Amino acid sequence: MKLQKLEALKRRLPLNHEKRRDIEEEYAKTMAGYRGEQTVDYHLKILHNDKNFILHDIRLLNGSAFFQIDTLICNPAFFLIIEVKNISGTLIFDQVFHQLIRNSNGKEEAFPDPISQVKRHHHQLTTWLKDNKVPEIPVEWIVVISHPSTLIKSSPINSNIGKKIIHSAALSNIIEEFTNKYKEKKFSNLDLKKLSN
Repeated sequence: MKLQKLEALKRRLPLNHEKRRDIEEEYAKTMAGYRGEQTVDYHLKILHNDKNFILHDIRLLNGSAFFQIDTLICNPAFFLIIEVKNISGTLIFDQVFHQLIRNSNGKEEAFPDPISQVKRHHHQLTTWLKDNKVPEIPVEWIVVISHPSTLIKSSPINSNIGKKIIHSAALSNIIEEFTNKYKEKKFSNLDLKKLSN
């Protein structure tokens, strides 16, 4: 929906309009995000069976504010929040200053920290589940880098984040690890189907 609105704005705005560049930048970011989610969807197709319900772009009301999650996998034994980033170059996850730094073609650029973002979503989702009297279930999170040639780095002080930031090709392995870790079913498939609607 957002992509379509930005496309319409791009078509209608004159080339010399003062907001044209802002619209084009927002369109490029939104398109990159969309392509990243498509890449992740490819890897999730093998998981879409009767055990996993895969929800995309879910928007939930938590108190007085909405929050949105890129992808949520609902398994009978655990939930997994997936934050997708489609960013090329070399990415350095700096958890001291809570930022993502990209080095690309000799240029350094800072982005909001996806780890802080997904942790916030984790807190919001667990609060939402509790407030809506959903039975307690383990909720995990990961950040998925969808661009296959992106180099992922972290400062030595943050070496423990290696299992939380992955390329999309490793997604099925991580989900298998969670499936082996969480054996106790908290929901039936019917309950999950109701919850996901």
